[in-house]
Amino acid sequence: MSTVSDKEVWEAEREDRVILDEPVEGDQQVLKLVTAAVLGSLSVAVAPLASILPRLPWGIALIDPVSLFWVAAFLIGGPYVGLVATGAGTVGLFFFDPTLIGPFFKLVATLPMVTIPWLAVRLFADSEEGRELARPMFYAWFSFLAIVVRLVIMIPMNLVLVPIFFGYNDVAGILVTTISLNVIQGFWDMLIPYLVVHKTPVFENFGLW
Repeated sequence: MSTVSDKEVWEAEREDRVILDEPVEGDQQVLKLVTAAVLGSLSVAVAPLASILPRLPWGIALIDPVSLFWVAAFLIGGPYVGLVATGAGTVGLFFFDPTLIGPFFKLVATLPMVTIPWLAVRLFADSEEGRELARPMFYAWFSFLAIVVRLVIMIPMNLVLVPIFFGYNDVAGILVTTISLNVIQGFWDMLIPYLVVHKTPVFENFGLW
């Protein structure tokens, strides 16, 4: 009769533990959805803080706390988590701005900050894992590109919609405000979530890419 060695027993138990520790795809999707919902809800919860944040002399807020959570959601969980958090947050903002104009502008302005880095990872990185965005120069370059794309979208949109909805027709004023707003907020939108997610253990412990 053959006997089983302690080593064989240990290896069998180890294999069982490995199998049990492997993430289940369904559980991973649920975790992504929960993460997106939590960060989207937090973005709505901090929306009232925007009125008390430091502003430039012409009234532009230096930091938009809402979109910080949307970009952080993307850095933690990838495009799915980022876009779901952004969509959920946008819907939540409708309660603060029933006209839908403010949330719509914020949504359009934030989308390049998520989609450009995601495309960068897909097209130019060695892998499609979120840790590729932890590389400072890689992240900085495509953050700059995201801000440029944001300006390309927001400048004509503001030139068309601001006169229609707000009755403000000063083209120079619209240009100065739009460029200043999107450059300043775009910079913080990319920097603060990066520092929180990739310069702390957050991504290593909670990354869902």
